[in-house]
Amino acid sequence: MALCTLRVTIITDEMLTNSITVRLENMSQERFLSPLLAHFMEGVAAVLSTSRTGVFVFNIQNDTHVQGSILNVTFSALRPSGGNEVGGSGGTISTGRFFPSEALQEQIYLNRTLLTLVSSQRVLPFDDNICLREPCENYMKCVSVLRFDSSAPFVSSDTVLFRPIQPVTGLRCRCPAGFTGDYCETEIDLCYSGPCQNNGKCRSREGGYLCECPEDFTGEHCEVNSRSGRCVPGVCQNGARCVDLLVGGFVCQCPPGEYQKPYCEMSTRSFPGQSFITFRGLRQRFHFTVSFMFATRERNVLLLYNGRFNEKHDFIALEIIEEQIQLTFSAGEVKTKVSPFVLGGVSDGQWHRVQLHYYNKEVY
Repeated sequence: MALCTLRVTIITDEMLTNSITVRLENMSQERFLSPLLAHFMEGVAAVLSTSRTGVFVFNIQNDTHVQGSILNVTFSALRPSGGNEVGGSGGTISTGRFFPSEALQEQIYLNRTLLTLVSSQRVLPFDDNICLREPCENYMKCVSVLRFDSSAPFVSSDTVLFRPIQPVTGLRCRCPAGFTGDYCETEIDLCYSGPCQNNGKCRSREGGYLCECPEDFTGEHCEVNSRSGRCVPGVCQNGARCVDLLVGGFVCQCPPGEYQKPYCEMSTRSFPGQSFITFRGLRQRFHFTVSFMFATRERNVLLLYNGRFNEKHDFIALEIIEEQIQLTFSAGEVKTKVSPFVLGGVSDGQWHRVQLHYYNKEVY
């Protein structure tokens, strides 16, 4: 006796807007449906720390624009809590029920190795989208969006019958966060309203702000007092335990490791060969500052890289080449290299400080 299970999923505009397309190497529609579809959903759920039932695959389509067997898989995913509030670069931003497409793409890209391991499918870097050539005028930001076009014919395997929805890719131009005006030409000073409390210093940055808190204060707006306040979620970092004191205030009990008091922050990290650390990509388009210190005896090493998800076009890279610092960057047109000379080099095991300022396609 055979058992047939019918699953019907309503694909909404919100799901289309917050979806991404990943590319699987050496994969066909039939192989993907049985049994790899379930493995793929489990892999995505593992990467996003959400449930498998919160991953919605609504299109699988062979890529006809490249050589080889590349399968494009389009999906969206529910946030673990079904939607909540997250702190942005200055202020709290409502994210809705689904992972935003930019956050989804970033998580999948950074965890491709884990997704490949769990899903048993090789995940390729993302393809260039419609916004690559920056079609929006002035200071507007281009956002790639999917819109409903039509349902495609059924795709079948030995055990699965799948009816995909094949959306069309479009774009939307909008003002980036922190900009206003008819042409998004006016940058808003988000420090004007004085969001930092307890004499915290507000530092304006593109699309937001940062509060630099005085001693004994912390929090996004310096609202937490460690001497008289009580424990609040997230105040102690890196898995530390927060303990309220009887006389008022609290302390963070750090786990074993090189953590800094009072909030168990990690400011220094060492790396064995072939290892690295990843952060969220730089989203600023007009100006930003990156500053850090390093110590190494390696003559040739990559210190920092930020670029597109397919490792092409716009990028910025800071390297040590033959014991000297070298900066290479491109804003999408030409590649520029800068090599300041440091007497004696920087591969001496001593601490060196490097600071980059980027402003409207210029670095200094």
